[in-house]
Amino acid sequence: MARILVVKHLFPYPPIQGTRRVSLALLADLATRHEVVFLCQRERRDEQALIPHIERLGVRVVAPLMPNHRSPVARALYKAWNLPLSKWRDIPAVCLYWSNRALRSHLERLQREFAPELTILESWETFLLRSSVHRGRSALLAHDVGYQIVERALHAASDPGARARLHKRLERERQLEREAWTRFDAVFALTEADRDTIARDLERLAGARGVSARPALVRHLPVPVAEEFFRYGRPDAPSMRIGFLGTFRADFNRDALAHLLDDIWPRVRERLPQATLTIAGNGAGKGSTAALREAASSRDARWLGSVEDLASFFEAIDLLVVPLRFGGGVRIRILEAFAAGVPVIATPVAAAGLPVEPGQHLLIAEGAELLAEQIVRALEHPGETAKLGSEAREWCRRHHSAESLRPGRLAVIDEALSLPSADGPPGNRT
Repeated sequence: MARILVVKHLFPYPPIQGTRRVSLALLADLATRHEVVFLCQRERRDEQALIPHIERLGVRVVAPLMPNHRSPVARALYKAWNLPLSKWRDIPAVCLYWSNRALRSHLERLQREFAPELTILESWETFLLRSSVHRGRSALLAHDVGYQIVERALHAASDPGARARLHKRLERERQLEREAWTRFDAVFALTEADRDTIARDLERLAGARGVSARPALVRHLPVPVAEEFFRYGRPDAPSMRIGFLGTFRADFNRDALAHLLDDIWPRVRERLPQATLTIAGNGAGKGSTAALREAASSRDARWLGSVEDLASFFEAIDLLVVPLRFGGGVRIRILEAFAAGVPVIATPVAAAGLPVEPGQHLLIAEGAELLAEQIVRALEHPGETAKLGSEAREWCRRHHSAESLRPGRLAVIDEALSLPSADGPPGNRT
């Protein structure tokens, strides 16, 4: 049994989005073999009451309230300090937001008191916290290769001004993210493709500098799907119900929904006026999301907003559509739809990182016309479509159930624990 500290920038409960479920699955696996402390930040005071739900996994939770969420004055002071600092240091403001002094203070205290043998930080944007890890080994859990999301957004953009902004952002974040990887002893990626990208980029960086590649360990840590999804039922009689599910804080999900509402859904309704579209997802707020909600209403789509009971959502649709034009990592909503037996139609970008067979486990199409054609055909042939969902469920059970993945995931953690341990910040390590 080893002492492991896991650090996440946000509170992961309730598990209403994929990144939260990734964190909870990691904690559940680690707790079966190790002593685990979980450090995260709360955005709301009422999240304090939810801490016992995480502790039931067998971990100790330290969850301070974010400094800028303590009061309106604190929020204003935070912006006044960090936004200029972000520009001066030429790093994304989110890196400061997720690595604030209060969280750093708790991390340093736990380094002293808990003395972890392995500290795992989630998401490259938390890399500034790495300098506060002085004990044992350090690992980064990369939920995706962030710069590739920007790269794909650049390819999808048509407006010259947007392209110029994205190009500048890409150059900055690609360099920052690669540098962030080098600060850790190990990097874990959620897909094999991301693992290969990280390893390749690190080798090139090491070659350009004439030094040994760092980190020493880059491994794939596949995402398990909770057992509850495999128990979800399917409708007795299909009735042409389409679903869209996503976290609307992510720009790629907002873009995908706009693409669906503006370009794909009208084509489907023209051929199948009896079809229905239901939209679910958390992070719905003002601005662009409000505009999407209005667009959904004007196109006779049902807007559910945040859904904690995914069983009722999946059981009430005949088809999940994932029309991403850019994005990264693994689409956890697709894996969960597979486990629930829900047939999926996705773009190549959405299905990237999933070693599945198009036509056997899901349907792949790109462009509004082809996506609409696939949707119409799937709804008009419910028997074939239901078989697609059944095949996907069996594939997911074999390859992504928690039980099947846990031994391999813990073996990756053991590899990280076996790396040489040298106490001290990155600059003092040999």
